Amino acid sequence: MKKVKILAMAILAISFGACSSDDDSSNNNMGSIAGRYNLTEFNTGAATDFNQDGTASTNQMDESNCYDARRIDFNSDNTFTYDMDYILIDTSTGVAVCADNTVSGTWTATNSVITATYEQENGTEVTLNFVRSNNGRTLTQTTTLTTYPDRNSEGVAYNRVGSVTTVFTKQ
Repeated sequence: MKKVKILAMAILAISFGACSSDDDSSNNNMGSIAGRYNLTEFNTGAATDFNQDGTASTNQMDESNCYDARRIDFNSDNTFTYDMDYILIDTSTGVAVCADNTVSGTWTATNSVITATYEQENGTEVTLNFVRSNNGRTLTQTTTLTTYPDRNSEGVAYNRVGSVTTVFTKQ
């Protein structure tokens, strides 16, 4: 009986030792998280014709070059920098311009989800969740209730409410 207890404890000890952290940078054999991820899709719930070329698209990157420089750099020390390029609309005039903002913070990884957290200038903490796929080369973030640019029947820019899914590809 004593040998069985010792064997059981040894197996238990080996099992605990074999577990790996969910927060490591290799995460589920998908490769290292560290690196640059460029925005490759900015998909919206409804198609828009923001550039007024007569062809509506759900991928807003087809409608404006304002998103072309959006990227995220995940560093191996669990920090990140997010260059957010977007369309800024003056809601009183309907004038739209390309704008940008850069934020920095920290990230953790659990299974196939990267959680990135940063603090806005007003002190509000923001958490972003990215799902890894394609052997870790693709990150997808879905926001169900947000705004994105559209134009009304007179061509005036406004913020439409809906879902947005962004897709980033590792370089």
